[in-house]
Amino acid sequence: MCGIAGIFNLKRETIPNLKQNLHVMNEVQKHRGPDGNGVWTHPSGFCGFGHQRLSIIDLATGSQPMSDSASGTTICYNGELYNYIELRDELRSDYHFRTTSDTEVILAAYLKWGEECVKRLRGMFAFAIWDEQNQILFCARDRFGIKPFYYAIVDNICYFASEAKTILPFLPSIETNLSALKDYLVFQFCLEGKTLFDGVSELKPAHSLILRNGTVKTARYWEVYYN
Repeated sequence: MCGIAGIFNLKRETIPNLKQNLHVMNEVQKHRGPDGNGVWTHPSGFCGFGHQRLSIIDLATGSQPMSDSASGTTICYNGELYNYIELRDELRSDYHFRTTSDTEVILAAYLKWGEECVKRLRGMFAFAIWDEQNQILFCARDRFGIKPFYYAIVDNICYFASEAKTILPFLPSIETNLSALKDYLVFQFCLEGKTLFDGVSELKPAHSLILRNGTVKTARYWEVYYN
């Protein structure tokens, strides 16, 4: 279990106290990753990632957030990719791997296949990728929603994290989502990506979240078919 967090300004304007806020987010979910932590911020100051690490694969060189220096693409990731060895072998001719981590495999897969990369991933994951070349923030959650991903848009700034409470310090007020509460009392589950916190959404399983040109879009990339 790791913890991911991030802040992104939809207008590409500098975010005051960006690095400090990312450290706050890391601290809130510190329990998710006791083996290390890291923060990355874009040189222009409109985007940044935080990460709390639980080391499982590639203990020495798998620190995050992780960047590809050639393209400027950066990832923060929580999960375990079951087919990362097979994907690594497939991608080896197109990408020079510097680590043995599954994190870098997802990074390489995105550089080769773009948003379609999620269709090739087998495992449990939640991640965010800043695509410097195409100026896109691309996020995704695994097919069955094993790994969590929460987000909120406040004054044109997107906050995301592995836990909803990590986002609460950045909300204008903390209120109960009554519709979600009704769902929970009936089904013991909040429907349609709602959470108990008003203004905080959960990225649904098998969905991606794309922030591009000031817009926020979610898209389903997989679903179960019954014959």
